Amino acid sequence: MLADIGKKAMAQLKKQVGSLLEGRYPPDKAEELATILSEGRWTHDYPITYEEATALGLNVSNNIPPEFYQLMSLYPQPVRQQPSVEYLPIPRFRGPTNQKSEKN
Repeated sequence: MLADIGKKAMAQLKKQVGSLLEGRYPPDKAEELATILSEGRWTHDYPITYEEATALGLNVSNNIPPEFYQLMSLYPQPVRQQPSVEYLPIPRFRGPTNQKSEKN
């Protein structure tokens, strides 16, 4: 039953991705990209790099204005123990804490 639901979800995702690509790519390329992007090749939090996107044939740009990074810096991502997508070009690190250790 779960496999059936999974197949339906993947088919729905492929259809939606295809509709986003329609008109932007030739039909064969749109179909190929929709399949690649919806087949479960990556986990949902895997960041597709600029190099990977261009290798796939996606029309992407790495010319992001500095103002965009300034805007994104206003919305810090939570610090996690597991790797995740980071929207800024450099990783965030926690600064030193001012906590004093208590000695009894």
